[in-house]
Amino acid sequence: MKLWMDIMRDVEQLVEGYPRFYDAWEAGGIDGLVIGPLEFDSMKLLPGIKRVGGTDVTATFDPDPAIYARMGVTAPPPARPEPALREGLTKALTAAKDRGWSVYVFQASAGAGPGGDGPTLTDPRTRAAIIARMVDTLAHYPMVDGAIMDGPEWGYEIAPHHQNHRSYIFHDLPGSVASKCAELGYDYNALVAAKDRLLQTLHNLDPAKIALHSPGGLLGGYHLLGADPDLMAWFSFRIDSLTDFFSSVRAGIAAELDRPIKLGVGPRSAAFAPLCGYDFARLAPFMEILLPKHYFFHRGFDGMVGTVHRYVETLTAWNPGLSDADALAVVQVLFGLTLPGVTSRQQMEEALTPEFFQTVVTQETRRALAVVDDPNRIVPWVDAGRNPHDGDPMPPGQLRQLLQVAEQAGLQRFLYHHHGNLTPGEWTVMSEICGTPWNPLESDYIPLDMAVL
Repeated sequence: MKLWMDIMRDVEQLVEGYPRFYDAWEAGGIDGLVIGPLEFDSMKLLPGIKRVGGTDVTATFDPDPAIYARMGVTAPPPARPEPALREGLTKALTAAKDRGWSVYVFQASAGAGPGGDGPTLTDPRTRAAIIARMVDTLAHYPMVDGAIMDGPEWGYEIAPHHQNHRSYIFHDLPGSVASKCAELGYDYNALVAAKDRLLQTLHNLDPAKIALHSPGGLLGGYHLLGADPDLMAWFSFRIDSLTDFFSSVRAGIAAELDRPIKLGVGPRSAAFAPLCGYDFARLAPFMEILLPKHYFFHRGFDGMVGTVHRYVETLTAWNPGLSDADALAVVQVLFGLTLPGVTSRQQMEEALTPEFFQTVVTQETRRALAVVDDPNRIVPWVDAGRNPHDGDPMPPGQLRQLLQVAEQAGLQRFLYHHHGNLTPGEWTVMSEICGTPWNPLESDYIPLDMAVL
């Protein structure tokens, strides 16, 4: 197994330390970088680099106004001059390619000019602004292979305290989505009504209904959720609209750039992906790589156990007659997920058992690999360590189990998130599995271990 390293939010660290980093990373099994958003933070002073004043974040390059003019959108303002950092970044990216590594820009749309007023997924002007910025970024860095997108996506959380968060599912149908519904052949008002009925259904569950329908497969789940054809249409719209978005991004970039560009997108893990709008099988034909989130931690955000916990917590709060086991049965209907040995919220504190990794990680890995002709096209994000996405710690021993089980399931490469958070324990495990084991007594490289998002 090999891995790619994610360089996020600390581009300056790479500029300053890449020769030392690259030697150690390559020995440990790294053969690729995913870097971005491409921004410099003027508060992060580095030795030997003369800074131009300011206290804010700025893009790493100036926009090409002609690109935005061709696409009918407004260009972002010029970036603050940072000549030493710009030159250093170019050298760092070139050096990675000279080693034969894959190099991708994460969120190449960062710094886009203004778009429209509607949701990113459905607003045509916002989409044009995103494509223009991605084209501009990829044109400015011709040494990179392509771009990795992390969203946009539809929500997947039902917990009330997520109402002001991007992931809250019941805010997914504002009026500005109506035109996209019509374009794709959906009745907007019917979808809104179905969304509202789902909210009511989830407030009116009872143990008897769950006991009857939860073991009943597709048809049982359909009746548990109210036998509502418009609800199924809403779920289908989510997939159709997301596929349409990414397909149009692919087409827009291809129309503007005169070199081949590889694209990747990072959906949630296979169990949650359809609710967010991702259909792996429909994305795989035009996305070179898929990067599902192999995030299994508790609490925080985007972690599997944490999401399941919030569903159980919310469903039992909405339905006082439900037990945790009842709510877990609903989760199993919705996502096909069963956490081995877990029947209550309390047991989720110890959910990451060897059986969990063997069962759940194997299932999620195999589901993703099933849609591609080459396993190297599936590169899951992996986050563990001290505060994975603000979640509970996943110590090196659990990371080892995760990677070993995923490799047994056929995985050949993963993407670690991110180098600023990498701990010595994690690097010990990853280098053992993917390359030459790291020896801190002989290496001049020490993982940064900064514990920042």
